[in-house]
Amino acid sequence: MENYNEIKINFEKFITTFKTDVNDLEFRKKSFANFISKGFPVSRDENWKYSPLVQDLKKFSQLNYKKSGANILPNALMENFEHYSIIFADGVLILTDSNDAGLVIKKNNSFLKSVKKAGENPILNLNNAFADQGYLIEVSSNISLTKPIVIYNYYSKNFLSNFCSSKNFILLNEKSNVVVYEKTIYDSSIEYLITSNTEIFLAKGSKLKKYDLNCNNKHSTIFNFVKANLDENSELEYFTFSENINSCRDESIINLNGKNCFADVNAIQLLSNNCDHEIKLQINHNEEHTRSSQFVKSALYDSANAIFQGKIFVDSKAQKTDGYQLSKALLLSDNVKFFAKPELEIYADDVKCSHGSSSGSVDEESIFYLRSRGISKEDAKMMMINGFLGEVIEKITEDKFKNIFFKKLSHNYNDD
Repeated sequence: MENYNEIKINFEKFITTFKTDVNDLEFRKKSFANFISKGFPVSRDENWKYSPLVQDLKKFSQLNYKKSGANILPNALMENFEHYSIIFADGVLILTDSNDAGLVIKKNNSFLKSVKKAGENPILNLNNAFADQGYLIEVSSNISLTKPIVIYNYYSKNFLSNFCSSKNFILLNEKSNVVVYEKTIYDSSIEYLITSNTEIFLAKGSKLKKYDLNCNNKHSTIFNFVKANLDENSELEYFTFSENINSCRDESIINLNGKNCFADVNAIQLLSNNCDHEIKLQINHNEEHTRSSQFVKSALYDSANAIFQGKIFVDSKAQKTDGYQLSKALLLSDNVKFFAKPELEIYADDVKCSHGSSSGSVDEESIFYLRSRGISKEDAKMMMINGFLGEVIEKITEDKFKNIFFKKLSHNYNDD
């Protein structure tokens, strides 16, 4: 059993200074007690058996809460199109509360409303205990925002802590629509642990498009958790682009709770050097006439390690379910590792579900064909990789963000 005395001391310091109500305080104490009873994840736990975080989390037996001297985001890092902004600078939330017609953006002060089922996920327990930052986005019924919301997570060279946690909410009321783009920027060179817990509620007929960019992190350990609940006729389009991430687990649970709702989840893992990235995704079909799609592609260089664990669960009453899952990986070195664990758990008999996974190297015949047309071997290989990963980006339905990710893909991603 690990020694968590330093974490206990830090929690006592935190809980005596953090201002909250009695119920939230008790929930945090309970969450922390559950964390201590189980500790950090271990590889003998099936849910964490292949996760890179199992070893990396051992580095954080001490948690340091020092605040940075200045919490700002340089203007040069801001997107140049019109948007609403939410900024986390060195773990501290910076925003101007928005009360535009039909939109509320403010600091999340209702921490207790998030994941209450403590005890199962040790990192969520840690997040529930310590999270002191977070945003709330709420869109009113029948509102379609004309501007996207951009969430910036910025870690500067002045970042002094080795741990920060946030808990966030996105609530779309009936027949509302919004686009959310989240990007993470790393300038800090220290080792630190980030835990993020985001809960999404989509009411009847609402539509959320969420696009995440997470790249060029050389030192931190990251746990991102997303839980989404979809009501009747709602839609979630969720895309993540992960490039050269030191150690990260992106975990999502999506509940399809209403008829004719649809979740379209797509991801790219583009990794080199010794990077480790894991996607753990479960889509629960809890009602009849629901649809889901999972499409993940990975391109791995050097000694990179990528993991995809995807599951489709179909409840006994979820007849007429349509669930699709596919993962593919390009292995561009003899030293890379790719692990896929596709799962189906079906209790209804009138469904259409499929899953598959494949991995391999770049097709040499195609490379030869391109070289015969005067293209260098290096450029031919790059074209093949871009085409392979570009198929996922093509599924993005917002042209502005499709172009952003294609531009990201087209740069020389072998650069450090």
